[in-house]
Amino acid sequence: MINLDKGRVSLTKYQSVSLVKSGRPPLTAVRMGLGWEPAYRGSSIDLDASVIAFDANRKQMAACWFMKKSILKGAIEHSGDNLTGEGAGDDEVINVDLGRLPAEVTGLVFVVNSFTGQKLNAVAKAYCRLLEGRSGENELVRYDLTNAEARTGVVMCKLVRQFSGEWHMTAIGEFVDGKTVKAMAKPSAALL
Repeated sequence: MINLDKGRVSLTKYQSVSLVKSGRPPLTAVRMGLGWEPAYRGSSIDLDASVIAFDANRKQMAACWFMKKSILKGAIEHSGDNLTGEGAGDDEVINVDLGRLPAEVTGLVFVVNSFTGQKLNAVAKAYCRLLEGRSGENELVRYDLTNAEARTGVVMCKLVRQFSGEWHMTAIGEFVDGKTVKAMAKPSAALL
């Protein structure tokens, strides 16, 4: 298990990091950023970032996505839809107030899907990152989506609440077929 004591961590597939720094209280809020560049050959690619909240039995409790921007009484909020990947920095952002999540939420799975159906291997410079706090003052973890498969969705990472109450993030990077958050729910539960 990696921790955050030495600063930013770049994860590889299935590596985990504890969201705790020695001598500091656990993180209470995180910001997940998704970024990508427009398609190489001129056609727009509409990627969507979403998060699905699960209980201890891997039952879906709620999903936050561009059509449902706030869930669990505002504990999770989505910035809105970016249709092309144009612009610098994160194209879509999901803010998670870990301290406000109901106790029955034990897992959060962050997913990316190609809403317009293009394959992810046509996307340039896609990444997912986790930042400290709602304002994203420090990048904690980055997972670059390189060598993408010719599929329409990817389960990027998961946050799992430990018995101690702290959260662990695991990079997953599992490619699946799914163009909507609804289609991403079943593979997400299986990977939780």
